[in-house]
Amino acid sequence: MATEDARYRDSSQYRLWSFSPTQLSALREKTNAAARARISDRLLSHPLPVSISKQDLSAPTSNANTPDPDGNNTPALPEFLTPAEELTLVGYYTSEILRASEALHYADEIKATAAMFLKRFYITNSIMTYPPAEMFFVALFFACKVDTGHVNLAEYTKIFNKSAEEILAGEFLLCQGLRFAFDVKHPYRALRGAMMELASLPDMQKDLKRLDEAEAKARKVLQFSPLMTDAYFHYTPSQIMLAALSLADRGLAERLIQETFHFVAAEGNDTPRGGGGDNNKGNEEKARVIGSQIRDKVLGAIEGCRDMLSRELPERKDHWLNKQVIKTQITPLRKKLLKCKDPERWNLVELQRVRREQAAKKMDSDDEDDLWGGKKVKKEEDGDIFGGDLGHSAKKRKMTVKKEEDPFGGPMVKKEEPFGGPMVKQEEPFGGTKVKKEEDSSFGRFGGVL
Repeated sequence: MATEDARYRDSSQYRLWSFSPTQLSALREKTNAAARARISDRLLSHPLPVSISKQDLSAPTSNANTPDPDGNNTPALPEFLTPAEELTLVGYYTSEILRASEALHYADEIKATAAMFLKRFYITNSIMTYPPAEMFFVALFFACKVDTGHVNLAEYTKIFNKSAEEILAGEFLLCQGLRFAFDVKHPYRALRGAMMELASLPDMQKDLKRLDEAEAKARKVLQFSPLMTDAYFHYTPSQIMLAALSLADRGLAERLIQETFHFVAAEGNDTPRGGGGDNNKGNEEKARVIGSQIRDKVLGAIEGCRDMLSRELPERKDHWLNKQVIKTQITPLRKKLLKCKDPERWNLVELQRVRREQAAKKMDSDDEDDLWGGKKVKKEEDGDIFGGDLGHSAKKRKMTVKKEEDPFGGPMVKKEEPFGGPMVKQEEPFGGTKVKKEEDSSFGRFGGVL
């Protein structure tokens, strides 16, 4: 029996973007360390920045890229962001995505997909390498494409006062960071199904108002809390839904779990109560999927997810808009980020232009890899990839074909046709001798008489 859990394990969300808390923390630390080393090398090799933006000029001066007053020509390196500081800024820009989505009245799925795109991207990419203030516009626009929420690019850029080039410059970077896995599974449909399941219970028919209130509260939790935490990286959509429902109404969540994982074998009898199966093997399978043991595991997972969601309840939306919080926590980190940014990758439009030029130069270089043999040849010596002039090329390259080794039929004759087969009075359009199939017992598949 293919369970929903088994199907989820086949998804890219589980295979590529599910981690334990220890794994996720280690991955973020590794990304931060790699960015620090890479940016340090570039700052030391380029003492003076290539360009300074207006935003940079408004920031306080830094000792980065400044020669040592003692006479040492090696510039001093800036203070880099820590993994925790990076995570704080990612949280801030995630909240900006949610705020922009609400202002534009985007669907919950689009809003959640955009938030997860940004969070996934900055697991393996540091915000010191690529600017989050630009990437969050890219993530939101790309999420509209993925979740079939068509948005006109011209209208989108007009809303955010951006150019089309600025939005499109980061799209391929985003796709690379996501490992081209665009499927994000959300818990919204699971919540609707859970409410329908509860409403079908006989004793709940008289308490539908309670169900409506619980669904509304749980949906508010799902629209904010899982997106601002790491719940998507640690738990399945159904577990996130049950945790949100538990925050809205713990009694309903426990009742739903009890009704779902109900399979319990009767004492002293092989026939299970509520199972209805006569086959012991079938009973064992049911016990594994919806038995009491798995129920205890699910309860433990939901409790852990509930604790995580409770750190970022919907009431915390105002926290990320509080002027005092922004002034004391976010603004200092943004200024620090401007000092330790990657000088070669921060400008996405310029980065895209440079990479295009490099690709064009590579294609136009004098020495190119031979597509067929991997051997480098010069352009002026490289003939037509389909053979060119057979008479001149055959002599120049001293090609010899042995009769017994010719895999394409007919021997070489005095006058050669480009497609094989000897010249005769009556010719086929492609060079072979015109013969009847029934009279030729060795008709060459590729032309010519063997």
